Amino acid sequence: MDDWLYVPKNLDNYVGFVYQINELDTDKKYIGIKKFWKICKYKPLKGNKKKRLIKKESDWRTYISSSLIIQEKIKKNPNNYERIILRPCKSVSEMKAFEAYIQLEYYVEGRWDELYNEVINVRMRIRK
Repeated sequence: MDDWLYVPKNLDNYVGFVYQINELDTDKKYIGIKKFWKICKYKPLKGNKKKRLIKKESDWRTYISSSLIIQEKIKKNPNNYERIILRPCKSVSEMKAFEAYIQLEYYVEGRWDELYNEVINVRMRIRK
């Protein structure tokens, strides 16, 4: 399996992305989300009380999927899969909304069997 397709040029502008993993021989897909960044918490420096929060790049470059089914399939035949970034997103809510939107399109159109996804899970915080 090669690197991600359609990686945005400036990652600093985005929180994460919605991705699709294609199984090349069957054309089945998996839709998911992944963050570009993680927040690491460290002890406060001497004399300070607040914990230090450092933004670091997550493991997105080597990330396979949260789906155990997809992980097993990719381990057996990594050359049969491609990873595509469908949409870079500027918030977690945008990531979750777009992931659910794509999955619901497949469901409403009667094409749910084309996905490896087993659940459409939507829990979002919308702030104004």
